[in-house]
Amino acid sequence: MSGAPDPGDMPSFMDVLGFHLEHADEREAVLRMDVPAALMSPFGQVLGGMIAALFDTGLAVAIARHLGAGERIATHNLNVTYVAFTREPRLFCRTRALSVRRSVAVAEGEVTSAAGELIAKAVGTFGVRR
Repeated sequence: MSGAPDPGDMPSFMDVLGFHLEHADEREAVLRMDVPAALMSPFGQVLGGMIAALFDTGLAVAIARHLGAGERIATHNLNVTYVAFTREPRLFCRTRALSVRRSVAVAEGEVTSAAGELIAKAVGTFGVRR
């Protein structure tokens, strides 16, 4: 199993989208999103696509914790269920790997507000390249 990601190794898109790795171990990964004003809808809510991007990244981090150096993953399917709108400028994505096999991995997670309000849930399937 790989060690904790070095913040310097995180993809640059995470900075652009306001993503920050809070925690990652073999049980779960937690990403925080400080939502940039430009990623809010005209109605003042966080764009659903940004929440989906947060899930895609968080689920991948949870799975990557179970892979070795040089092994790669790619999203095959991402199923997001939105349960609440939010205007909160800070969101948390908690994810965990459910199954990591030779060529396919599955992870699940939830996005909550800083106060703990459930915003969305997701399940993702990823291809694994060893």
